[in-house]
Amino acid sequence: MMTFRIPIPFLAVSLMLTGCVSDDSAWVKDDTPRSETDQALADCKYQAEAATIGIGANDHPKTWGEAIGDGIGNAVIQTMDEEELIKSCMRAKGFQR
Repeated sequence: MMTFRIPIPFLAVSLMLTGCVSDDSAWVKDDTPRSETDQALADCKYQAEAATIGIGANDHPKTWGEAIGDGIGNAVIQTMDEEELIKSCMRAKGFQR
C-alpha cells in the first residue's frame, strides 16, 4: 500500500497564502450601476483565468509527492497572478477600490 506524505506546514502555509491573496472590497466607478460593475468584474476574471490557465502545464513530477506539492504551488501562483491581472483589468476600465 502506498502512503502519501504531505508536509503539513507546507500545506498550511499554502492555504493561508491563497486565502490572503484575495481582496473582497468592492470595485466602484462614478455613477456606474452595480450590474455594470459585476459584468466588468466577470469579464476581467474570465480574461485572467484564460491568461493563467497554462501555469504548471509543462511540469512532469516524478513522484506523487512532487505532483501534489507542484499542484499546490502552481495553484497558489495561479491565484496570485489572476488577482493581479484582475486588478489591472478593472483599473484599466476606470474602477477603483
